[in-house]
Amino acid sequence: MLMAFSASAQDESPTANWPYLFPDFVEGELLRTNRQSNKALFNIHLNQSELHYVDDGKIRRVDTWGVLGLRVGDDLFRLVEGRAVKVLAEAAGGSVVQESRGNYASIVKDDGAYGTSSLSSTTTKTYLYNGNAINQYDGYLLTDDYKDLHAMKNQSEKLPVRTNKFLVIGNRLIPANKKSVAAIDGVDKKAFSAFVKAEKIRWNEVQDLVKVVDFVSAK
Repeated sequence: MLMAFSASAQDESPTANWPYLFPDFVEGELLRTNRQSNKALFNIHLNQSELHYVDDGKIRRVDTWGVLGLRVGDDLFRLVEGRAVKVLAEAAGGSVVQESRGNYASIVKDDGAYGTSSLSSTTTKTYLYNGNAINQYDGYLLTDDYKDLHAMKNQSEKLPVRTNKFLVIGNRLIPANKKSVAAIDGVDKKAFSAFVKAEKIRWNEVQDLVKVVDFVSAK
């Protein structure tokens, strides 16, 4: 039985062979601007926060034209600037979201034109030259065959994941820090600084970030 589950329920770490947010492709609903939706098995690739799905045993990229986001269980992912980000909180003038990205720099060491890693030379060669791959090593998929990729997912090193919070205002991703928000066109820097001080804004707290979204969007 196919069951959707929350991202918070993830109990397996991504690997270099399996650079995905979820430990398997999961049943989800693709939400579109025309109010239609599509159900399939989805996952979020940790390179460019891309939406992928399984179609007839093959892993494919979602054509994001007209796509608003993805619902997986109780979790909602919005598509902003082409990137799938998880909604942490909604605000009157936008939302607070989190993006998860693979830290490839920690497992890939530059060495010549292609680079090497702690993967075996055979696996590294497969990354670089496999004709069925969605991308080259730069894109981090060994193959687009779901069963083959799934079988290999634990045959490589863990892929560290970095998470960053953003504010979504006017369908733009704004890094959740004082400097980035103050640089938004139209924001009165003095008034904003006074607001941050008066509200004692903590930039790692979601509810404080909701206040920031409402302050900026009200201007």
